[in-house]
Amino acid sequence: MSGTDKAVQRWLAVPDQFDRFTRFLRDNGILMPTRIGIGVLVFILGVTILLKRLGTHSVQAIGFPLDVVVAVLVMIGGTALPFTATTRERSYLFVIAGDFAVAVIVLAEANPDQRLLGCLVFGLVGSYIAFFHNLRAQLWHLLFSGAVIVVASIGVFTDVPSGLSDVLGRIAFAIPVITVIPVVTQIALALLSNDAQSSELDPLTDLLNRRGLSRRTSELLQAKSGLDQSLLVVVIDIDNFKHFNDTYGHDVGDRVILRTAYRLHDWARSDAAIARVGGDEFVVVQMMPLPYVGDLLARIAPIMNSPTGEPLSTTSIGIAIHNGAWPDVQAAESGLRDLHRLADSAMYESKRMGGNRVHSIVLTDQQPQQPQRSDGRSVL
Repeated sequence: MSGTDKAVQRWLAVPDQFDRFTRFLRDNGILMPTRIGIGVLVFILGVTILLKRLGTHSVQAIGFPLDVVVAVLVMIGGTALPFTATTRERSYLFVIAGDFAVAVIVLAEANPDQRLLGCLVFGLVGSYIAFFHNLRAQLWHLLFSGAVIVVASIGVFTDVPSGLSDVLGRIAFAIPVITVIPVVTQIALALLSNDAQSSELDPLTDLLNRRGLSRRTSELLQAKSGLDQSLLVVVIDIDNFKHFNDTYGHDVGDRVILRTAYRLHDWARSDAAIARVGGDEFVVVQMMPLPYVGDLLARIAPIMNSPTGEPLSTTSIGIAIHNGAWPDVQAAESGLRDLHRLADSAMYESKRMGGNRVHSIVLTDQQPQQPQRSDGRSVL
């Protein structure tokens, strides 16, 4: 495999960067201004669609004023965006809704030139993906938007005849515009993030490293102030990881590590600190309301030790939970170190019992309870 192929595969394997980029914006105090800016841009797009209908009497291929409906929905979405809590899942819904709205406006327009101009908005959606998500999401977006451009250029849903040269000309104009700008932006961001990756991120998984974990857990400790909040420290170790490297090679070993990272993203809350702190060792630190802890623990074993993917892999998991509040920052930092030590001990107990297990320890007022055993399931 050539160096270029490896670089492409590595780029395709990069986890979604929504949490990382959102954290960067938050740390620099520009998260809310960014959300407001995106909301304003979306609102302006809705106004533009509405003014286009009112000012130019745009002709649609259907009798129902679909563009007016979409314009109103877009303006409502733009207004609500700055005030709505944004998660990775909601961000993907925003992308899907944006692509769908553009497709509706484009395909409902009867004028071929207006259709072409509408297709250019796909480039804005692609630029958003370049900042907040990853190349795999970008490729799906480009595949969808490219198909819409081809259909719009041919005029499948209109009675306006189009010659072959007209069709090819529109495609040749629109495809590069919606493709080049987002992809070049994504490449530039990847290059600019190298320094950040070396300082706080693990280069293989794009998770936090030890330094990044330390900074992020400090933020979580500052937010933990009530008795109704639980702080979880989870230590995960891949069972028999040396076997994968020795038997299949390091490329397969890297794939197992990446799969474990993806599973952690699927399990953990969106505001959790997820780190790779060793070759096959991961740490998750997260805070949540006490009533939600049980449901979260019940999900970890089925997700982390799922019998899917080749080669099959399992993990040994140790969890330490603190319920309550610490009196001051110094006590919180000491308590966090104790939680990490207990979670590490619980993980080794899982490994000693043969792996593919979860052990948890619950602390209240700094008094640890006995480790709770489970055969692949957490018990609180």
